[in-house]
Amino acid sequence: MPRSTRTIPTALTLVGTLIMAIGCAPTDTEDVQDPESTAEQSITYPEGPYVREGLFGAYDFPARVAVHHVERGRDRGVLRLTVEATGETDQSYIHRPAAFSRGLLGRNWAFSLTDPVGRKHYLPLLDSDDRTIGSPMPPNWVPGATYEFEIHFPPIPEGVERLTLHTTGDAGEFTGIPVVDRGEPSAPPSDSVRHSDVEPGDTVRPGPGDAEPAGDPEDRIQDLYSIVERPDRVRTGGADETTVGLHADVLFDLDESELTTEAEEVLREVAEETRAEADPSRPPITIVGHTDGQGAGDYNLTLSEERAEAVHAFLREELGTDYAYETEGRGDTEPVASENADTEEDVEEARAANRRVEISYHLLPEGEREETDEEAGATVTEGTEHVAAPPAPFREGDGEVVATGEATFLSDVARYRLHAYPMYRDGSYLVGVFELEHDDSGSGTVPHVVSPLSGDLRGGEMTAFSVSAPDGDDVLRAVRIGPSHPEDADPRYLSTRHFNPFPDGGESRRTFVYFPAPALGVDQVELDAGPFGAFTIPVE
Repeated sequence: MPRSTRTIPTALTLVGTLIMAIGCAPTDTEDVQDPESTAEQSITYPEGPYVREGLFGAYDFPARVAVHHVERGRDRGVLRLTVEATGETDQSYIHRPAAFSRGLLGRNWAFSLTDPVGRKHYLPLLDSDDRTIGSPMPPNWVPGATYEFEIHFPPIPEGVERLTLHTTGDAGEFTGIPVVDRGEPSAPPSDSVRHSDVEPGDTVRPGPGDAEPAGDPEDRIQDLYSIVERPDRVRTGGADETTVGLHADVLFDLDESELTTEAEEVLREVAEETRAEADPSRPPITIVGHTDGQGAGDYNLTLSEERAEAVHAFLREELGTDYAYETEGRGDTEPVASENADTEEDVEEARAANRRVEISYHLLPEGEREETDEEAGATVTEGTEHVAAPPAPFREGDGEVVATGEATFLSDVARYRLHAYPMYRDGSYLVGVFELEHDDSGSGTVPHVVSPLSGDLRGGEMTAFSVSAPDGDDVLRAVRIGPSHPEDADPRYLSTRHFNPFPDGGESRRTFVYFPAPALGVDQVELDAGPFGAFTIPVE
């Protein structure tokens, strides 16, 4: 092979190899400023590279991935990592160009970055051919060879010092990745890599690519939305906007549009929160009525309009003339739950969820929000009392199993065990780490086209799970990526993405889910693990 494709390992590669060999890493200690308080917290962050070994991509590619850092440039952020395939040389995956991709052609890396404090999600930049900008995946992989890659993302704002890398597969999340200033772009190799000549021990650098991104890089940045449920409402909040979905059954009698006495108490709480949080310089406050699927479409549309107007009139009376409003009814056209359930109980539960009035507004900058009376109903999670922890340091392991539950699916044919590990905080979020273990004692498996853990949140793989603080009213659901649109058939959530989260053959598969974090100081939560049961889980 040409000598230009075989390189001497860099100092960074040698350090990474040594760290991996001895199983430890040096650390540095940063005084991390709590982003929403004046208290400083001393957090120890290990130095990189940050190494995980497992199955990656949609098709379970076995590899060891070492993440070095993210470089902050004027027009893009650059993730740098090295990959070593860990399987046998006679396995077919060495010819798998889509090893880390969600597609079949290896065009797009299935990696994303998250700012867990700023509540932003970054997708890789794409060129005009919808290919990820950065290093291409090789057409084949040689176990024992080291591949150096870079993946380009939208620019990382000043002040963001740590990010979390999320991957597809069971290797999971890489927390606490440092952001460093980017120097001059690296020059491409002098000769193109001949992958057929790569041998174990070689270091290969297939790239990089510095193509101009197609479209606006800001379009590759998504807000993260926390979903917090209470008996009378569902609050979905991002860093810039929030929506409070009030259950219509709390506000109105059946088929009526006149507010009940109970509704006035609830709406006063909502008005208090809105006054503290809503930005009057970015109107409007939007009020949208929805009904269930019973009844004629015209009737439902009229009822939803009248109910939205009733809520509008009350809020306008409470909030005064500083705010502009927009009121709309959408009838039964935007359900949040399917009313085609198997049991009458599930059907009525879905209908109740669909009967709602949603109040949406843009948020004031966090430093300008007023404090509300705690007894007035301000949530400890996404309201004015929201306080984020610092980004989580990189974690080499998950700790010891703290709870185990069992469940069967497909008419008791497929049996699985769920093992839960301690949860931990990553910025604004609580990370749940689980392991699904297949019981192969004569049982079947769950096919990839079935999603029995999705619950009543559309999309996602484990959205039936939720957590709550002990003795708290807030039920914290999986964090959604991006706003919800009625036309979205499969909204995404901040969790592991698998081709099929259910293993077979008695094997286990690791998965994680991000939840909104409860108030700082909460050191354990109640986990509702859907069909697997309920457990008390410590928060580290």
